[in-house]
Amino acid sequence: MFYFSKIRLRKKFLFYFIIALLMLPIVQEKTNVIKVNPLKGSFQSEKIVEFSFQDWFEGIYSTKQDRYLNENFGFRNLFVRLYNQIQYSLFREAKANGVIIGKENYLYEENYILSYLGRDFIGEEKIKDRVEKLTKITDTLKTKNIDLLVILAPGKGSFYPEYIPEKYNPNYKTTTNYEVYKQIMLERSINFLDFYSWFINMKTLSKYPLFPKTGIHWSKYGEILVADSIIKYVNSKNRQLLKSEIIINNINYSTSVFDTDDDIEQGMNLLFNIKDLKMGYPDFKFEKSNVPGLKVLTVADSYYWGLFNSGLSKHAFNNGQFWFYNEKIYPESYHESLHVSDINLKESIESNDVIILLSTDANLYKFPFGFIDQAYSLYFK
Repeated sequence: MFYFSKIRLRKKFLFYFIIALLMLPIVQEKTNVIKVNPLKGSFQSEKIVEFSFQDWFEGIYSTKQDRYLNENFGFRNLFVRLYNQIQYSLFREAKANGVIIGKENYLYEENYILSYLGRDFIGEEKIKDRVEKLTKITDTLKTKNIDLLVILAPGKGSFYPEYIPEKYNPNYKTTTNYEVYKQIMLERSINFLDFYSWFINMKTLSKYPLFPKTGIHWSKYGEILVADSIIKYVNSKNRQLLKSEIIINNINYSTSVFDTDDDIEQGMNLLFNIKDLKMGYPDFKFEKSNVPGLKVLTVADSYYWGLFNSGLSKHAFNNGQFWFYNEKIYPESYHESLHVSDINLKESIESNDVIILLSTDANLYKFPFGFIDQAYSLYFK
């Protein structure tokens, strides 16, 4: 008798335990009693669904409500991280768009691998045509006392080719957009800074990593070296100097990465951290000079964000604008979206002393994001 009573007690306990587990997400959703870190990355959150009789009778309300509840139940973020961790740890898969897990857990975005291997090569004729137009634009702007500078940024694939997965056949490498752009710009005497080659040459010499292990952009240390080099180059080409120069007071050495040095890993939303490299973080400031300064416009991809956020445009470039992919204009878009299509292009271009066109190798197939064609149509109709 006692034996059967004990079995019933265990069944009751198991029943109530299962009910409690089923109720826990509902309690968490309503009370948020346990703090769960939000997910990182770019995605559209479902909004609370407002009830209406029209949506109800058309069957739209239930569909919207299903989507909302599916993305907002208690502990969802924890379950997503758990699922992503299992995929990463057991199957070497990253549940993040375009992310590739390389050898020794080095993280890439696929387009950087394809660019390094030449798989996105657009052809010599197309690049020649763009550089030919760029040459004419450069000459025209020069008559208006405006300098144009191209900056070629390195990519994660070109900097760490040794960790590219074998499935991409990394030993088979063909002509790249970077190689042809560099060759033709040298022939046409276009002013450009080649950080692609510089980073690779500095790879074994630099005291601190120029690229992180789990991020896609150059390291914070690398960014400051780039910013300092740009300032010195622009000043060497102009009698009127930029408003500021960079002073590095100290470099902190840390195994805990900051800012964008693990931006790919953040987007993977894992439960546990991937072991990172020991990174250098400069303690720096912009030292102002008593000159009117040059106004500098920068048209660039995401590789300029770190430089922009460091204060380069604000302090050194005389509050110059950043045209992100030649679409959104910053810092104005922080307050209200402002697009290049909304402004007078000719007036905006000619209000600057220097124009910088910056791209990493992974975006050279679309460099410089329509700016050449727009400027060419302005001056060479």
